Amino acid sequence: METLETKRLILRDWKAEDLDDLFAVLSNPSIAIPAGSSPVKTREKCKEVLDYLIAKKNNYAIEYKASGSVIGGIGLNEDSKKSEDTLNLGFYLAEDFWDQGLMTEALTAVIEYAKEITTRLSATHHNNPKTQHILEKFGFRQVDVIRNVKRKADSQAHDEPYYVLVL
Repeated sequence: METLETKRLILRDWKAEDLDDLFAVLSNPSIAIPAGSSPVKTREKCKEVLDYLIAKKNNYAIEYKASGSVIGGIGLNEDSKKSEDTLNLGFYLAEDFWDQGLMTEALTAVIEYAKEITTRLSATHHNNPKTQHILEKFGFRQVDVIRNVKRKADSQAHDEPYYVLVL
């Protein structure tokens, strides 16, 4: 994967040394649950997530230049509807870094890079106004609803809006 750099961030491959930073982010229910996962409770479980991220292509660790810490992640993965010309965009950011324009900065770089490898991006969310706002800010449009989604953090199935951005 290509390393991307912005004014305040480095978007790069995940490394084994990122475990403590990733655990700090993904153990927070305010981040994990809206992203569709249960908060990780142990470093061992978090290592399983990290091993997956290391193995997958196009999953970026978001490193904050000022501290060298990983503060979130962005992934370009298989589309929820299995469309071959579309990659699914997922993202999360440590709560201490919300509302500083950092996710906008990261997404600007990733979306620009995505133009080199696909023609469309998709995204979903479950009752997350912040995610909806940022998707619409970047020009994503809701084109469908995915019915009966049940993620790890869910006790019941729900519907999720399906957004697309044509690149």
